[in-house]
Amino acid sequence: MTFEPLRILLVEDDFFIAETLAREIRAEGDAVVGPFSDIHEAIQYVGLVQAAILDVLVQDETSFSLADSLIRHEVPFIFLTEADPRLIPVRFADRHIYAKPSPATPLLHDLHQQHRAIVSQDGTNLEAAVIEMIHRARDLMPNEQSADRIVEGTLLRAIAETKDNRMEDDIRAYMLNLLYDEYRQRGRLCLQ
Repeated sequence: MTFEPLRILLVEDDFFIAETLAREIRAEGDAVVGPFSDIHEAIQYVGLVQAAILDVLVQDETSFSLADSLIRHEVPFIFLTEADPRLIPVRFADRHIYAKPSPATPLLHDLHQQHRAIVSQDGTNLEAAVIEMIHRARDLMPNEQSADRIVEGTLLRAIAETKDNRMEDDIRAYMLNLLYDEYRQRGRLCLQ
């Protein structure tokens, strides 16, 4: 496949299905965040991912609150279920539903198409990229001040890296990748 690898949140409470999907996703070149069998644990990672695969029924809960959070963050996702698709609320009528078990390839193809559609809408808009970066930083960091520090570090790095070169066409992906790299390298320093 020729695509930018995505960080994909995987929420599935069946161990064997989760492990098989995770292995197949990695084999296709994407990164797996999870797998999670707890909605409350998974929801903490919404700001760190670019797509998601959600089991509809996870233990004794549904993944609908997680799906709502993904929509607010403009993160594409698909549902994966053995349950009757009619259990899915009408507000998710435009979301794709796959039956369990499904191989990863069609799921990933769908998620990459959804992601490309979002990026093409605002991928060249610097203002939208910075605003999204601020929101993601606030999801990553424990308070607004540390989030602002990590955004400032990311912007200074972007300026330094692009002085001699033109910024890539996909400004959004470029800025978010810098943010995540800055978080990995200096996240703890921004807490002070």
